[in-house]
Amino acid sequence: MYDHLSLLAQQLGRYMAERCTDGLRGHFDDAMLADFPDETQRTVGLALAELEADGFVSLSKLIGPKLPRVRTEVELFVACDPAITGHDPIEDLVVLARMLIENPQLGGRASDLEAASGWERRRFNPPFALLIPSIHDGRVRKSIQNDYPTMGVILADEDVVALQRYVRANA
Repeated sequence: MYDHLSLLAQQLGRYMAERCTDGLRGHFDDAMLADFPDETQRTVGLALAELEADGFVSLSKLIGPKLPRVRTEVELFVACDPAITGHDPIEDLVVLARMLIENPQLGGRASDLEAASGWERRRFNPPFALLIPSIHDGRVRKSIQNDYPTMGVILADEDVVALQRYVRANA
C-alpha cells in the first residue's frame, strides 16, 4: 500500500479491502481482533489511527467496544486495488468518464453503466464512487440501497465538461 504506514496498518488495510467484496464502504469492529491474534487491542487501534490519518478509513469511537467502529473509504480501494484486483480505480474512472462523455444517458442508472463497462461490481463501484464528486450534487440520485455508491447521475453539460477535463488530466 504505502511505505510510510506500519506493516500492521498495511495488513489491516488490505484485510478490509479484500473483505469489501462489492467495492462499497465496509464496516468493521472488534471481530477484526480475532483475525490478528498476535496483535493487541492497542497495536490494532494505532494501526487503524494511521489508516484514518491518511483518509483510508473513518473511525467512530464508542463506549464499550475494544476498537472503534471502522468504515472504509473509497481511498482505501484506490490504494489497495492495484495489488488486490489488478485494477486501478483511477484508470477505471477515466474509462467510466469517457463512457459518460460519449453517452451521458448511461449515468442515469448505475446498473446500466456497470453493464456497459462489462466489469464485476467489485471493480465497478470504487471508480464510480470517485466519479460522483465531479457531478453537481443536485444531479446525483440519492437513494438508500446497497448495490452502488449512488443509484445514478444525471449529467448536464457542465458535468460533461468536468469529466472531459478530468480525462485530459489523468489519461
